[in-house]
Amino acid sequence: MLSSPAIPFRHAEPVLVDASVATAGTAPAAGKAATPVARATAETAGDPPFSAISFPTLRAVSGDSTVEAARVQGHAAGYTAGMRAAASDIAAQVARLEADHAARVSQVQAQLDRTVGLLTAASHALDERTQPVLHEAEGTLLATALDLAEAVIGYQISDGPSAARLALRRALDPASPTRPNVVRMHPADLDVIDPAVLAATGVTFQADPSLARGDAVSEFADGFLDARISTAFERARAALLGGTR
Repeated sequence: MLSSPAIPFRHAEPVLVDASVATAGTAPAAGKAATPVARATAETAGDPPFSAISFPTLRAVSGDSTVEAARVQGHAAGYTAGMRAAASDIAAQVARLEADHAARVSQVQAQLDRTVGLLTAASHALDERTQPVLHEAEGTLLATALDLAEAVIGYQISDGPSAARLALRRALDPASPTRPNVVRMHPADLDVIDPAVLAATGVTFQADPSLARGDAVSEFADGFLDARISTAFERARAALLGGTR
C-alpha cells in the first residue's frame, strides 16, 4: 500500500550565488550597489528554511489481506457451484414430476377406457335381454287388442238386425269391381233384412246355417270372398302377430 504524510511545500526560484558574496546575509560593501543575486539572497534570508520532500514507499500486501482475498474467491466459487447444483436438481425434479404426471394421465385414461368398455358391454347385454321381453310384450299387447276388438264386435253383432246389416255390407264390398253371384248368410240374418233391400241388390241370397250370426260368404264366378268375422280376425292376427312370434 502507498502512504504519504502531508508535507508543506513551497516553490522557490533557483538562485545563482555570486562569488563575490561570501555568505547569505552578508551586506555589500559600502559604496557599492547590491547585485540582483545579492538582493534575491537578501530577500529570501528571512524566509523559513526549506523541508525535504519525502516520497511514498510501496509496501507488500499483508498476510491478512491475502487470506481475505482467498476467502472471497472461494466464496464466489462455492456460490457458483451451489447454484449450478441447485439448477441441476431442479431440472431433475421437474423431469420426475412431468414423468409422474404423464404416468397418472395414462393410468386415468386407461381406467376411463375400461369403464367405457364395461358400460358398452353392459348396455349390449341389457339390450339382448330386454329386446326379447319387449318383443314378447308387443305380441301380447297386439293379441289382447285383437281379443278386445273381437269381443266388442261380438257384442255389436249380438244385436240381430245390426249384425245382419254389417254382414250384408261386407258381402257386397263397394270396393269390389264386380258383383257376386250368390251371397250365403245365416238364416236369422236373412230374416231380419228387408226383402226389398235384398232384391234391390240383384244378388241371389242363400241361407247357410253353418255360418255364425254376422258372417257372410260371397261367391263369384272365379272364386269367393270370405266375409266371416272370425276369418277377418285370423287374418289380422296373422298380419300383426306373425312377425312377433
